[in-house]
Amino acid sequence: MALASCTAEPDFSNVPMLLDGSTTLTKYANIRDRLGNAQDSLVIGVKFQDGDGDLGLSPGTYPQDSIQFNNGFNYEVRTFRRIRGQFQDVSASFGVSNSGNFPRLRTDNKVGPIEGTLQRAIMVPYGAVTRNDTLKFMIRIRDRGMNVSNEVETPSVVVRAQ
Repeated sequence: MALASCTAEPDFSNVPMLLDGSTTLTKYANIRDRLGNAQDSLVIGVKFQDGDGDLGLSPGTYPQDSIQFNNGFNYEVRTFRRIRGQFQDVSASFGVSNSGNFPRLRTDNKVGPIEGTLQRAIMVPYGAVTRNDTLKFMIRIRDRGMNVSNEVETPSVVVRAQ
């Protein structure tokens, strides 16, 4: 007698999806930059699902592949600062873009569903914030088919709380 077990593949959309409520934000305070200035480092984690697994770029093709992305990135971050009680998008004036590219998540080139957690380190440069500023971030990703995920929000965090 033989027993066999089959697990059905998940049926995810080919448009990547970030799971609402799945974002994490971990703070590492008072990291020193090259000039010795104190800054906070943040790590954003976000859970994703994608039906065809075409997430990420190959290291050797970053320049070539990223041309297809309007802004050059497959991981987009918008930075918000609480100003007078309201969060305002300060991405353009933040002094550094926290967007970037992540590598291919599936190295076997098979087409099929994939899920997991993307983590990205974010530096909060000295001078970009004042002591006890409150920040939060909006994240979205793109796949190689140019499908754009939904946008999710991180929890807020107080930075430079020395």
